[in-house]
Amino acid sequence: MNSIRAVALMSVGVAALAATAPAMAQDEVILRLLPHHTDAMVENYNPNNPTGPQQRMRDFAYEPLWIDNLWHPENDFPALATSFEMGEDLKSITYHLREGVKWSDGEDFNADDVVFSFNYAKAHPDYPMGIDVYSEEAGTGNIVSAEKIDDHTVKFNLNQPDALIRYGLGGLYPLPEHIWSEVDDPKNFANLNPVATGPWTEVRNFSRNGYEICRNELSRYNAENAIDCLSFPQMNGNEQTVAALSAGDLDWLGDGLTDPDVTFLPQSEFNNYWLPPGSDVNLQLNTTKPPFNNLAFRQAMSVAIDRDTLVEISTFGLTTHTKYPIGTGEMFNTWYDEEALEPYTWLMQYDPDRAMQILDEAGFVDADGDGWRDNPDGTPIAFGISMPSGWTDWVNTGQTVAENLQDIGVNASLKTMDQGAWFDGAPSGDFDVYVMWTNGGPTPHSQYHPMFNPRLMVKGQIDFQAMHQMQIPEAEEALNAFRSTTDREAQLAELTKVHKLVAENLPVISLFANPTWYEYSTRRFTGWVTEENPFVRPQVHDGNRERVIHALALKPIEN
Repeated sequence: MNSIRAVALMSVGVAALAATAPAMAQDEVILRLLPHHTDAMVENYNPNNPTGPQQRMRDFAYEPLWIDNLWHPENDFPALATSFEMGEDLKSITYHLREGVKWSDGEDFNADDVVFSFNYAKAHPDYPMGIDVYSEEAGTGNIVSAEKIDDHTVKFNLNQPDALIRYGLGGLYPLPEHIWSEVDDPKNFANLNPVATGPWTEVRNFSRNGYEICRNELSRYNAENAIDCLSFPQMNGNEQTVAALSAGDLDWLGDGLTDPDVTFLPQSEFNNYWLPPGSDVNLQLNTTKPPFNNLAFRQAMSVAIDRDTLVEISTFGLTTHTKYPIGTGEMFNTWYDEEALEPYTWLMQYDPDRAMQILDEAGFVDADGDGWRDNPDGTPIAFGISMPSGWTDWVNTGQTVAENLQDIGVNASLKTMDQGAWFDGAPSGDFDVYVMWTNGGPTPHSQYHPMFNPRLMVKGQIDFQAMHQMQIPEAEEALNAFRSTTDREAQLAELTKVHKLVAENLPVISLFANPTWYEYSTRRFTGWVTEENPFVRPQVHDGNRERVIHALALKPIEN
C-alpha cells in the first residue's frame, strides 16, 4: 500500500494546538474529514446520539441493513442485508442478511442482532434508533414485530400497508446483542469501546482536539479499502475549516462557502467544490407559544422576508428560490400540482406593506408606544433567531430575516451560539425560531413524515424537522395514505393535500433551497465524486448513508 505522511492536525492559525492534536503514524493512509463542528470533542461513540457522536460513527463504523443510492436507485449498495422482498399486501418486509459477517470483536453477526435491535428500540422509546415501532396503546407507529426466520433471515411485520417501509428499515443500524443487552440506559451510554461491523471501528488517540477511528481488521471491506484511519479534527466555524482544507489539514468538508470562486478556489490548487441542488431551508417557529401560534403573524413573517436578498447576497448566490410555501424545495418539483399551489404563491413574495396590514388587522400593534409591535393581549414581542456562530451563510440569513422583521415593527434579532448548544436546544423545545434544513430522501414523504409525526414533538426528543410542534392530523392521514400505495397518481393526490395544508397553516416558513455543500482536496486522494462522475451523493454529513461508499472509493496519491 502506498504511504502518505500524515500531517498533524491543528486548528488553523493556532499553532499551540499542534502539540495536542492526535498523533498519526507515518506509514498509514489517513483521511481527514469534518462531518460535524464542535468546540471540543467529548468521548462518546454512541451511534444513535444525535448531538455529535453519530455524525462520525454511523456509516463509517456502524452499518445499516441497506444503502439506497438515491441518485442512482438502479445501483443500490446492499450492506448488512443482501436482498429484501415486500409482502404482497405491503404489510411485511423480509431481509436476507449477509453471511460470514463478524462484529469487530470476533462475534458473529446474525438475525438475533437485528431482532434484538428492534426489540431494544421498542423497550427504549427515548433512544432514537429511527425505527417506527407500533404502539397498540397509543395507536402510533407501524412496525409491529421483528421475526427471526433463520440465522440470516428477518421478517418485519407491519400494522398497516407501507410501500415505503424499505427506506426506513433499510436505515436501521443493528446493534450487537452481546454488548447492548447489558446497557440499561442507552441514551446516556458513551460506548467507549465500540463494537461494530463497518470498515473503521477502532478508536485511537482521543483528545479534546480530535480522534481517529481505524481499520476494522475483520471487515469484509478490507480488500478494497485503501484508507487505514479516518481522522476527525475538532473545528468550529466555516472560515477555520475552509482554511484547514486549503492548507492541507483536511481532505473532505461540507461547509457553507462565501463566493467560492474568489474565497475558496484560489487558496489552493488542490481545492475543489461541487454544489448540486439540495433540499429546502425553512424557519422553524415554536408554535407552542405566542406570537408564533397565530397564523396571521406567521403569514406576515413570510411576506416580510426579502428572499431575493437571501439568495443573492446572504447566501452568496449559491442557493435557489423556493417557488411555493410548502416546506420543500425544487428537489421534488416533479411532485408539484402547479394549479393547486398557485393561489399560495403570494406568501413567497416580498411585500412589507402587506405584512404590516396583516399584523394591524390581527391586532399586533404597538400598544405601549415603545416602537415595537405587541401581542393582541398587550404583552411584548421579542425573540431571537437562533444560529450556530460559525455558519456564515446562515448567520447572514438570520440577520437578514431579523432586519426584515424589524422593518415591519417586530422586535426580532439574531441569536448566535456555540454549535453544540444550538444542537442541544432543538430537542428540548427551548427556542423561538431556528433556521433549519430539511431531510433529503427518495420521495417527499421522507421530508414530510418527520415534520408531522407527533411522536417527534415530545419535549426532550423533538426532531429537527418537527420543531414547529404543530400537529395537523389531516397531513398525517394523507402521508399514511401516500405510503399505503405504490400508485404514483394516488401518491401525488395525497401529497397535494399535504402541500396545501402546509401552505394554509405555515407550520414552517420556506426560505430557499440549499445547495448540497461539498468541498474536497485532491492533494492526497483521488476517486472523489464529481459532477462528471456523480456515483453517489457526495456530502460528508450524517444522514447520507452513501458517504461510506464515497470514502471507500478514495485512493491515496503517492508521496
